[in-house]
Amino acid sequence: MTARRLVGTMLAFLAAGGCHRTARVPPADPMLEAIRAEEKEAGLTYAEGQGKQVFAQYCATCHGDAGKGDGQNASNLDPPPRDMTTSKNLGDASYLRRVITEGSAAAGRSALSPPWGRTLSAQQIEYVALYCRALAPARP
Repeated sequence: MTARRLVGTMLAFLAAGGCHRTARVPPADPMLEAIRAEEKEAGLTYAEGQGKQVFAQYCATCHGDAGKGDGQNASNLDPPPRDMTTSKNLGDASYLRRVITEGSAAAGRSALSPPWGRTLSAQQIEYVALYCRALAPARP
């Protein structure tokens, strides 16, 4: 009877202890925290921040880090890359997705901007389009 009571007490103790367990918090990812801080500072949504990362990798060489058309390769291009901070066409999301996916020649512009549809995923294209729209001037 004593062994049975001891086992019962131990089981009750273990069951009660399991109910009050606190959830483990995973360690913070410093890179993710830095990206979120940058997004917050720039006033970007999560999707726009992701688009900024993709833009920096694939588009900034020509369009510049801030999308002003002043990238390191811009001086070699004729016509020069578009300044997205002054463009009025960036309000049309389907136009932007088409230009990113098929290249600017598909929209009747320069053939120097390559099609990224085979390189970027549909989600990445959407993110870049959202970031480009965030660069555009506010519409009245």
